Amino acid sequence: MQKLLQKVLYDTLGYIPTQRPFVFGIGLSKTGTTSLNEALNILGFRAEHLPPATRVAPAGKIVLDWPWWLSKCDAATDLSVAAVFEELRALFPRARFIYTPRDLDKWLDSCRRHFTHDLAARRVAQKNFHLMELSQAFYGSFLYDEALYRAAYLRHDTAVRAAFAGDPAFLEYNLTENPDWVPLCDFLERPVPQAPFPNANKGRTDI
Repeated sequence: MQKLLQKVLYDTLGYIPTQRPFVFGIGLSKTGTTSLNEALNILGFRAEHLPPATRVAPAGKIVLDWPWWLSKCDAATDLSVAAVFEELRALFPRARFIYTPRDLDKWLDSCRRHFTHDLAARRVAQKNFHLMELSQAFYGSFLYDEALYRAAYLRHDTAVRAAFAGDPAFLEYNLTENPDWVPLCDFLERPVPQAPFPNANKGRTDI
């Protein structure tokens, strides 16, 4: 019922909290997004990993879904956010954006182990078709294809760097090489926690 009421508010009344200072992690899957999400939660944000932020239009274009889900969080991460970063930036002028790049060859190897037939079977069993549609639309294939995934990564990397060049609301934060609290806390103006930086999903393929 609460979810329905929230959706009525956003769909019928057109209310979107555009002036809230959201934090959006716009790195692709397998670039440390789960660790970033946990770090944001430790810092006091209500962070959502892979929120239902998008839908795939009939022509295959990924678009921002009417964001009723934003009432639940202050931050969001992973592909469903990264794929629509331009729309999020236009809609939320006070938002901050964190990009988690990764060495391309290491990222491709991680994707090779992640986007498998076994994962596809689990997604079908879970009826989680949206994530399959999203990956298909963004990468060109739900199952790993080196050429398609390489091209998608480079397109996204180029678009992000061009969009945010010189923007103080943007942080490039390589978590796979240097998972340090200090750059993140400085960017978000939060004190450095005593807890170690989270290292989520290391060695796992299903995130």
